Amino acid sequence: MAVPQHPRSLIVTLLRMELSGETGAFTISRIVAAPLDQVWRAYMTPSQFVQFWAPAAVEIPLDSVVIEPRVGGRFECTMIVEGVANHNVGTFVEFVEHSHFRFGEPRFSEGFSSIMSFAEVSDGTRIDVEQSGLPVEYLEGATEGFTSVFDQLEELLARG
Repeated sequence: MAVPQHPRSLIVTLLRMELSGETGAFTISRIVAAPLDQVWRAYMTPSQFVQFWAPAAVEIPLDSVVIEPRVGGRFECTMIVEGVANHNVGTFVEFVEHSHFRFGEPRFSEGFSSIMSFAEVSDGTRIDVEQSGLPVEYLEGATEGFTSVFDQLEELLARG
């Protein structure tokens, strides 16, 4: 029987592994108890973004974040865990303020695309994430990673 890896160990393993080139798709949704405008600002404001975007075991230095909210704009950050840096270099290919954004990240995976959609609902804001072209090695930890991100987002928004 395999011993489960600590989330931090899994992240380090993923950052260091050779990828097979096989890709898959991933989706997840969450309702956060905050108004759409507040959620959107958290995603577009680097000082807030660094407080929730990475799973709990990962650090994002503020000076590594570039968010240019427009089609063709950069969407970049560096995630660091146990001294291993992963440079995320994306470009917005769709951007509709307070609705959704899609970015590609060809250095990560040639066909990778991630769309984040936001909708106001009665009890807050629904966030839908759809990723395609995701390396299959990342699929196992994707739900855990995004759950951590959403938990941290809710904590940030609850603090005001």
